[in-house]
Amino acid sequence: MKKVLNSNALKLIACFSMVFDHIGKAIYLFFPNDTTYYVNFAFSIIGRLALPIFIFLIIEGFTHTKNIKNYFFRLGIMAIIVGIFEIIFASIPSLSLTDFIYQAGNIFIDLILVLLALYLFNNKDLKIKVLSILPIIYFIIAILFQNDTIYIRNDIGKAFLSAILPQYALVSPIIIVLYILIKLIYNFIIHQKYDEKVLKTIDIDAFNRDLRINSYIISIGILSLLMYLLTYFVTDQAILNTDCVVNTYFLISIIFIYFYNGKLGKTNIYIKSAYYLFYPVHLGIIFLITYLISLL
Repeated sequence: MKKVLNSNALKLIACFSMVFDHIGKAIYLFFPNDTTYYVNFAFSIIGRLALPIFIFLIIEGFTHTKNIKNYFFRLGIMAIIVGIFEIIFASIPSLSLTDFIYQAGNIFIDLILVLLALYLFNNKDLKIKVLSILPIIYFIIAILFQNDTIYIRNDIGKAFLSAILPQYALVSPIIIVLYILIKLIYNFIIHQKYDEKVLKTIDIDAFNRDLRINSYIISIGILSLLMYLLTYFVTDQAILNTDCVVNTYFLISIIFIYFYNGKLGKTNIYIKSAYYLFYPVHLGIIFLITYLISLL
């Protein structure tokens, strides 16, 4: 089948799904009842497209970037901007959003840690390669904070921590670890099956692209299965519905990633800026509108 989606198309799909996710959360946050609960649940299913696509785009960005420092810098700037907004909103007592924002975390921290894990693991120096465990440890520590194993009583402390905690502390590290492992296994099997003479005759760029896509698709498939299996062990209904059941729908993202053609699409400084700024801008607008409506 023809691959018709370039990087820009995947970004638009991820952003579109993210808007639905945040609209549902805002509605349920300010108007909690049975109806808005199911609206939030339905919109969250659509929103499950976003994270797998964004992490896939980080993998592609890492593969193709000519300046990894600038890539980290751009993500870092966005993490700071989003973090500042989160600290401000979490610090306003009348909004009562401290715990919600603390649990939500900062999605750009996820993306930075994923990029860092890729960067460290792909280094030829074994000593540096081993350091790729550090981003995973950061995710684990974040889980301990967000599930209150490490309990923070002070709301100001939670507000500031919300800026540096990842949004998907459990899921993001599983995705990147699965991707790295499956890609290594996949690559090993291919090199065992075909000798070097055959491999030299193929289009290496297309081969590596397909290797990344197939490895990632398998990773998301396994992740979705793990989320489904967890539904049999989690008894807390709130955790079950918000984290386990909904996250099984990460599987839908496979459809769109499969049709990725490896092309970037039209890009310039304005498109790049709009893509990065979309997250804080749309999030601020959604929560501001919902909050103002709640005051009526």
